[in-house]
Amino acid sequence: MKIKKVFCAVLAAICLGGCSVTEDNSSDKEKIVVTMMYTDDLPNLEKLVESTYSNIDLQIERNTPATIDGEIERRLRNGHGTDIVTSTLATGDVLNYLADLSADEYISAYQSGIMHKTSIDGKNLFIPLPAQYYGYIYNATLLRENGLSVPTTQAELLHVLETAKEKKIGTDENGAVFSMDGTPALTAVFVLATQIPDFFGLSEGIKWLDDMKNGNASFKDSLEDCLDLPLEMAEKKYMETTQFTSVSNAAPILKKMTDGKLLMAFDNVTMLDDIRKESNYEFDMLPVFSAEGNPAWTVSNPTAFLGINKELTESGNEAHLDACRKILALISTPEGQAAFIQDNGAGYSYLTDYDLEPEIVPDGIEDCIENGYNYNISIPTDFMRYLGNRCNAVICGHKNIDDAFSDIDDYMNNGSEQPATLIGTINHDMIVENYNVRLRETEIGNLISDAVKEITEVDIAVVNGGSIRGSLYKGDVYSYDLDYVCPYPNEIVVLEVNADVIRKMLSNGLSAMIQSTKIPGGRFLNVSGIKYSFIPPTENSPAQLAEVTLPDGSPLDENKTYTIAVTDYMAGRSGYLDNNGDGFTMLNVFSDDTPKAENVKLVRETGHTLHSILEQFMRSHNNEEIASQIEGRITSVNSNG
Repeated sequence: MKIKKVFCAVLAAICLGGCSVTEDNSSDKEKIVVTMMYTDDLPNLEKLVESTYSNIDLQIERNTPATIDGEIERRLRNGHGTDIVTSTLATGDVLNYLADLSADEYISAYQSGIMHKTSIDGKNLFIPLPAQYYGYIYNATLLRENGLSVPTTQAELLHVLETAKEKKIGTDENGAVFSMDGTPALTAVFVLATQIPDFFGLSEGIKWLDDMKNGNASFKDSLEDCLDLPLEMAEKKYMETTQFTSVSNAAPILKKMTDGKLLMAFDNVTMLDDIRKESNYEFDMLPVFSAEGNPAWTVSNPTAFLGINKELTESGNEAHLDACRKILALISTPEGQAAFIQDNGAGYSYLTDYDLEPEIVPDGIEDCIENGYNYNISIPTDFMRYLGNRCNAVICGHKNIDDAFSDIDDYMNNGSEQPATLIGTINHDMIVENYNVRLRETEIGNLISDAVKEITEVDIAVVNGGSIRGSLYKGDVYSYDLDYVCPYPNEIVVLEVNADVIRKMLSNGLSAMIQSTKIPGGRFLNVSGIKYSFIPPTENSPAQLAEVTLPDGSPLDENKTYTIAVTDYMAGRSGYLDNNGDGFTMLNVFSDDTPKAENVKLVRETGHTLHSILEQFMRSHNNEEIASQIEGRITSVNSNG
């Protein structure tokens, strides 16, 4: 890999878009707080912005890649949008909330091709952040030590995977030698990438994309081969299919790769860089190979697009709007791009005058980049997510190809109409932000836990924070809102447990509040029917359970059993391998791969999901405004009590 670091210099006066990118040291000015949501911390970008403009405070709120687009759109719709709007590709209703940037001169700093692809009705509503390269990440050390050649064709790739599986080279506990995280977005990138050399890179593919934009394309008739490779990998058990199910957790690919327990994975250069930092093995990246003998290709996508909240164009917001324009202008300089690349590990900038020296290009895809065999998938994100979702259903055997392709064609050409069914009203905003449902008591966590307890009629209900993905906003709530709040189909089950199991369950829920990824683990438990306190985590130790009581403050009865409602995911329905079940083995009543839990009895399977329970709860309270508040159900205490 070629890596050259760029150090951000203090910017001189650069006139871009009517707002000067100049150093501003006026310390007496009140700081303007500019908010932005992203999937990672961006410390270098924040430092550059705030050192260049001392009166601007850029604040980054983190959210998961899987939910960031939907949550941003819902916040905008409900008047809670961030100042700088992030989208993997702004489509749908998001466009109605973005300011027109066409007159800003920094727009001209970008390559015309990418700006043309993303313009809407001739208007530029956002700028592209640097791109990620995608390809096959492989363990070069294991190939070399076992006499295997680096593949240069798809046939050779499959031969290497077959040989590695037979000889147990780079295999995990499931016998897999290849993996990918199974999120719909990445699945879509993978299946489309396999078609680039033989379709999208040819004139017929270019025509298909034009037809798609006009609503005249057919996925079924033109891209029926896109699942051939992943289905062959699944059939020959080169990869496990559980990660492609929506009820399964993402496989710990990073750890498996760094430990030499996976030979290969499909992902981007950031994953490659993370693996290299953690592993003693040598890794590199390969391009996507043709099934028909055409040249190999790499794939690149902007990590995201940035726009400005249209609300800031209204009278009285001039200073705030100017601050946002200054930030976008600064990001649109080589220094701004370099700061973002340092934070994100992206490998390519769309600026026309960007010095290519800091590009991070793995040796294995260097020839493709130099020869122009790099493809940007310019397909709207909403379609990409739907495509990936349907393909996942085929790969894990839940849907046949013909039906999936028919669904995809219908969505591509007709879109998706969500029924606007009113289910209730809430009296104030209940916001999910900065992973709060994985760190502390929240109003929305209390509401959902109370709903589970009421509908299932149990003593205690617990809801793992990772299953709560979106906010609820003051006013009317519609059924489709719950698709964002509780998107997972895990079933609620009722167990009978004793006090000791409850304490072990809560302790496990606290065990991943700090992780190496800086994203709190989703196992943190929101509760109804009990209260608990904990000693906060430190850099060297996880959080510790301090006390558990009933709501009135009385202790749990050591001689009594309690009925509790949990998800079947926590109770081992998907097993506990590959990061599933979030370590709640003390509740295991389903998995045969892990010892069954002691002092735990399955009382009943409710047939409910969090989505259906919350909907039933809201409908049953539809004659009142639903409220929720912080009550001291979950508190933190210092180590001295």
